[in-house]
This record gives sequence, structure tokens and C-alpha cells, in this order.
Amino acid sequence: MAPKQPSTAAIIKQIPTFEASLLADLSDPNNLLPLLSLARHASPEVVHKAIWALHRVFIPLISAGKVGGLVSTSLASRGSGEDEVDEVEVGSGREVKIWVRERLVEYLEILAGLLRDNEAALRSSALPLLFSLLPALSTSGVHTIYFRIILDALIYPTESLRGASPRKVGSSSTSSQWIVVPAHQVSEDAGVLPQDVIALVVDDFWAKYDDLRLLFFREAKHMLESTSDPLPHPSNLLGQLFPLTNLPRKQADLNAFFIPSVQSPPSSSEPSSKKSKPNPRKGKGGKDVDATPEWMAAYDSGSDSDSATTGSKRPRERTSKLNLHAAIHSTAAHTSAYTDLYIAVLSTVPLSEAWTRKILVGLHGSSGILGHMRADKRVRVADWLGSLVDRGGVEGMLAVNGLFVLMTQYNLDYPNFYPRLYSLLTPSLLHTRHRARFFRLLDTFLRSALLPSALIASFIKRLSRLALTAPPGGIVLVLPFVYGLFKRHVGCMGMLQRYDEGGWEDLAYGVDPYDANDPSPFTSKAIDSSLWELASMQNHYLASVSTMSGIFREQFTKPEFALEDFLDHGYATLFETELQRKIKYPPALSLQLEVDDKYRPDLFPSNAAHVDAKTTDGAAEGGEEKAAGDIVSQLWAF
Repeated sequence: MAPKQPSTAAIIKQIPTFEASLLADLSDPNNLLPLLSLARHASPEVVHKAIWALHRVFIPLISAGKVGGLVSTSLASRGSGEDEVDEVEVGSGREVKIWVRERLVEYLEILAGLLRDNEAALRSSALPLLFSLLPALSTSGVHTIYFRIILDALIYPTESLRGASPRKVGSSSTSSQWIVVPAHQVSEDAGVLPQDVIALVVDDFWAKYDDLRLLFFREAKHMLESTSDPLPHPSNLLGQLFPLTNLPRKQADLNAFFIPSVQSPPSSSEPSSKKSKPNPRKGKGGKDVDATPEWMAAYDSGSDSDSATTGSKRPRERTSKLNLHAAIHSTAAHTSAYTDLYIAVLSTVPLSEAWTRKILVGLHGSSGILGHMRADKRVRVADWLGSLVDRGGVEGMLAVNGLFVLMTQYNLDYPNFYPRLYSLLTPSLLHTRHRARFFRLLDTFLRSALLPSALIASFIKRLSRLALTAPPGGIVLVLPFVYGLFKRHVGCMGMLQRYDEGGWEDLAYGVDPYDANDPSPFTSKAIDSSLWELASMQNHYLASVSTMSGIFREQFTKPEFALEDFLDHGYATLFETELQRKIKYPPALSLQLEVDDKYRPDLFPSNAAHVDAKTTDGAAEGGEEKAAGDIVSQLWAF
């Protein structure tokens, strides 16, 4: 008979006992093992109690210098030239430090996995616990290596180890040493960080603390440049980066710091960087106890020195000569780090259609992406925008706005802007839900009176041609827009007055000089054509369209239409307008005639009834065959 398993309440009562014994004697850390085992328990209550108990134990262990190879690897100690190595005990003291360090690795692995646990309370607890060890490790600077471990857990989240069991030795699977419980994982795909964790890290850490935000910008860029493999889930990074629009603009904005050792600005006499002295302290077998351990070596692949290298063995480009402490108190360093990260994202990260649109919409404005980037590097976004315009579609429509802003505000030389804009006028334009935003931008692009008439004529002709197959909501947008172009560019008026030369019909039936296949708006010969397309709109089935198109037969004495009044029209709004239209002259109605039922026509006959009515002597007259072939009757049969 199997022994009875202890209850959850009994297990929870053991946790304070283990914690008290560890805090009472920091030199005997053996009870870390049962606490770590309970941190992987299947019960969420046990796991929650255990991870908080481990946090309360590791903080004094780190402060007392009982964890080897952590304090001495801080960025400050490597840059200040001072060895912050505690007095290493002789004998077994070195081995104890190494052993405690390995237990800390297990604790970090458990916390990182809980970020994808299906218990929301465990996710919201694991994240602050990961960050809470950073100040303890950063005694006189920022422990950059440990911060990279945190960032790695947020960009490449692992599976939750709650309820996991060790994998057998010699197993064919080498992906992990643990067999996880699928029921304890979040519903998102493997490797995807839950949205509540993303919101928590943005609101409580990146957006709140200036030092953490700068570290995030720098280390995320380093992470992208240090590998040639694309991010498997870009939303993990973009979800944390995109909401950050509160960058400091003046020195007074730098007032919130998570790490106490960097709260005060560095003295002016402090050198920017120094070489660190080698640490001669060795453990048994020549092992350096306080050196960077192997499990942390991957996170220390780069540094802030000029000789730092990436995974591709090429020197990293630096944007500032300041050390990290000085950079935290420099608004220019924050701006430079933000700029470099976005440039790295746009050049290396495969963006989905949804994220591409989000970034395009968020580019502009005082708090937009371009507004926070360095002025001398904003034009580097032009290559990415140009590739989107070449792709066309909705992304191309939104990307031309970014190119226009770079041209008009940042002196970008982009001679092919109007040909690319002209190529976006496709038949799908007037059917997309982004047409209102695009026409607002198009109105801005074509507003200048200095544009040549041949260029404007091509846009007028292309829009008029698209109106032939557009829904009524798109037509009532094109008509006032074209009217405004004629008002601003009177050199195109000849397109309206050319119907006497051969007539509108001749132009419509093959002699139109306009070349619709010419990609250049400067050589399409639209200025020599005529707007027979708009003339055909005067016979449109919808009264509002036919009435509005009549403005092109009148003298151009009316002011330009307010474009905003026509941007949001669709079938629903047009139908509502027709219902609310006041009838000035009621239509004439025919008198109701008293007709015998047998002579009254059936407006909606069913197919069977219609056949029966027509086949009194079906074989003689062929009524059944006639009725069966009556297409109108079949269409109206329900």
C-alpha cells in the first residue's frame, strides 16, 4: 500500500520551518533543496509560498556574499578597476558558494517558467521576484549580466515547471531535463509571453523606472545584434517596446530609479571606463569561485567597452562614450538607445501585418516614434517605409505618410515619391476601410499649388477611372476630392471642356489618349484626356451620386467641399440619408384597381405554384416546359 501523501496545508506549514532554519544560519544552506522542490510542487498555493520564502532567503545570502561569482561580475566593478571580491573562506567555503550559486540558477529557472503558468497569481508574483534580486546584486553599479537573464526570460519565455518531474537519464529528448504538465501552461502558443505579463512589466518597470528602461533599450538591441536567427515570437519584444512613449526630454524627467546605487549622478571626475583587474582567487582544481560562471557566460557576450564584440565577432557600434552610470543620467543617451533599438527592430525583426500597421500609425506626432528618435537618424527609417510602399496595399498607404514627413521636415531626398503614391491608386483602394485615412493624406500631398498640372491630371484621371467600379460610398468621396483639385489647379480645367472634340463617347470607346498602364504620372498623357468617367456618373442609379456629379457641369464658383463631411460614408450612411430625405414633390401613384383574383398577377410565385397555374393542358401547350425554363420565375421563387 502506497504511503499517504501529506495534505497541502501540511506542506505549507513546512515552508516557514525551512525558511527560519536558513535565515538562522546562512552558512548551512542545505534546506534550499526542499524549498526548491516545493517551488515545483503541483499545488499553486505551495508554489506561491515557496517562491516568496526563497526570495526572503536569497536576499540575505547575496548581501552576505554567500553566492559566488555574482557580485564581482557587476558592470561597476568591471569598469571601476576595483575588485569587489569578498573575503573567500578557506576549505569548504568556496564549494558552498558554488553550490548556492547553482541553487540560485534553479530558482531563476522556476521563476522564468512561472511567467507562462496558467495561474495568474503565480505570473504576477514571479515577475517582481525576478526583478527584486537585481538591486541586491547591483551593490555599486548595475549587474548587467543578471539583467540580461531577466530580459531573456521575457523575450524567450520557457515552460512552467509547476508539477514537473525529472526526465530519466539517457532519455532521447534533450530539449529539457523536466517533463512539464501541459495543463499548467497558459493557453498561448509555446514561447509566447502572456499579455498580462507584458502589461505588468511595461507599467511597473519599463515605463516607471528610467534606469530599467535604458537597460531594456540597450540590452534588447544587443540581443538582436548578437544572433543571426530571427525572433521566433516578435510580439514578446514589440509588446514591451511599442507602449513606451514617456521618454525623458529634459534632465528633470530623470527622477525614478529602481537600483539604489545609480540614483545619484556620477561625479564629473569619474572616468568613463577602466580596465578591470584579474581576480587571482581560485578554488579547488584551479576554479575561479568569483569569476563569471559558465551559465552566465552566454549573457556576458558583450559589454559597453569599445572592444566589445557580438556573436558575429565584429565590433559593436557605440553611440556614446559614457559609461552606464553616466548614461542613465543623460537624456541624450536615452534617446540614442531608443533610436538604435527601433532601427534594429525594423531592420532585423520579421514584422507581422498587424505590427507593421501599429508601428506605421504610431510613427507620427509629438509622442510618436519619430518624435522620440534622434533627428540625425530619422531618415534611416526611409528604407523600411520605401519597401512597404513598393509592397502596396494598406501598409503602402500608411507608409507614404512617413515618407512625406521625412521629406518635408527632415530634408529626405526621395524623387520617386509621387510615382509611388500614384501606384497605390488601385481598384481596391475605394473598397478598403482605410480609405478615409488615405484620402486625408492624399489631400495633404496634392495640396501644393507648385505641383505640375500633368501630375495632378494623372491623379484626377486615375481616381475618376476607379470611381467607375467603386461603391457609392467611395464615389461620393472621389467627387468632392476631384472638385477640390480642380479648384487648386486650374491648369487641369481643359479635361472638363474637351467633350466637343469627338464627344465623350469617342473617348470612352478607345481613343482616350490617357495611358492607364503608364506607371509614371508625369507621362500618362492624362492632361490631354477628358473626364468622361465623371460624366457617366450623372446617370448613376443613386440620386445622391448623380446629383453631386452635376457640379462639374456648372461654373466653378462654389468653394471647396469640406472633405471630412464625405470620408465616413458607406452603404449604411447613404441609406440613412435617403430615409431622412425630405420629399418636396411626392411621386404620382397609380389608382388601386379592383381586379378579380384570377386575373391578378402573382408577384412572388413559387416555382411549383407557377407551374400548376400554367399547365392546365400542359402537354398540349408546353406550359410545364415553359414554366420550368422561365428564368424570372425561378429567380423570384422562394
